Amino acid sequence: MITILAGGTGSIKLVRGMYKESENITIISNVADNFWHYGLYICPDIDTIIYGLSNNLDRKKGWGVKRDSFNFLKYMNTLGPETWFNLGDKDLTTHVLRTQLLKEGKSLTEITKFFTDKYGLSLLVAPASDTHYESNMVIEGNKRIHLQEYWIKYKGSMPVYDIIYNNIKKARVTLQAQRTLEESRLILFAPGNPITSIGPIINIPGMKNLLKKLKNKIVMVSPLISNRAVSGPCEIYMKAKNISPNLRGLIDFYSEIANTMIFDKLDEAEIEKKLRNDYPEINFCYSNILMTNLRKETSLARYIISNF
Repeated sequence: MITILAGGTGSIKLVRGMYKESENITIISNVADNFWHYGLYICPDIDTIIYGLSNNLDRKKGWGVKRDSFNFLKYMNTLGPETWFNLGDKDLTTHVLRTQLLKEGKSLTEITKFFTDKYGLSLLVAPASDTHYESNMVIEGNKRIHLQEYWIKYKGSMPVYDIIYNNIKKARVTLQAQRTLEESRLILFAPGNPITSIGPIINIPGMKNLLKKLKNKIVMVSPLISNRAVSGPCEIYMKAKNISPNLRGLIDFYSEIANTMIFDKLDEAEIEKKLRNDYPEINFCYSNILMTNLRKETSLARYIISNF
């Protein structure tokens, strides 16, 4: 079994490629993007994975359901409440059902399985935790706002001084996620944002110690090429956490828990000449990691499956 730690739009491409190439994969999804809105419980990363694997994702946007309409949101706007978060009409059904199931006492793990079954997916998508905790951006005045609010409502317009995982001390790794990791022959860190996609998973109490024990079967796929983020605000977040927003900073971030790291071929010369000697315990590998279409997604998946 291959297990992928995933979160955000930076992960779905690799997840999709791996799902196409292997019949035995499991996803452990970030849940720190989850939040309550209009009384509904929204799980952006889990939904992106499920929509993406079931061919329902709006690939142009990178989120939501393809060919969705927004009549609910338009009408809500006429009644006065803020409508900064884009809830499509089809997408809305997921949030309504999830909230109903939560109120009936179901865990997020159980609810996520309900949706994977409904969408006909033959794999396990496991929330990293059933406990609610959030990635919060710390802005001026030490004010904290949810990551989704920061980027969608405020469009990332304010300086970020820190990023914290609010309530994470109360979170626990689900038994399902723990067993999955222990039983996997390979654990992949998808090329999601290390701070807000993968970071909230590995910082759940107890998770880092577990991953250290499993280090020899962990492979990280870089979200950076030529010291720049492939997509998204990876560099901004790394700076906010006082991590150098470059290849060295990324290697430092994962060095305790990842035995192998895959970088783009464009970065081979820099790593081999400037960085390899500083990390003798890490196995550096190189491939074409920029996934701009389905062919490249499956090509990278084949490389991983055949080499690890």
